[in-house]
Amino acid sequence: MQEGFVTTMFGRRRPIPELSSSNFMQRSFGERVAMNSPIQGTAADIIKIAMIRVWKRLKEEGLRSRLILQVHDELLVETAREEEEAVKRILEEEMQSAAKLEVVLEIDMHSGKNWYEAK
Repeated sequence: MQEGFVTTMFGRRRPIPELSSSNFMQRSFGERVAMNSPIQGTAADIIKIAMIRVWKRLKEEGLRSRLILQVHDELLVETAREEEEAVKRILEEEMQSAAKLEVVLEIDMHSGKNWYEAK
């Protein structure tokens, strides 16, 4: 933070020029961003890693199912009915192992005919 940036667990940097502002409100904003960014940025890195791994596994295993959307910490997969169990296994394996942490990464999975039904 003293260098004007913060870093995620995976080494991605986020500059925070507001930290050196003479304006109290801007500097305070910068301090809040500096505290939040390592956690929120690391979470973003983890879902991106999981997304890439899931996409690769779907291709490697020759499945017709496709990763079609990522929203925050969710991955949406359009799945052929006969591939549902294989896709669930891939999602669980790749999402839980996307980062080595002291705590277990828990996942929650739902399925349905559309995104609304899967919630």
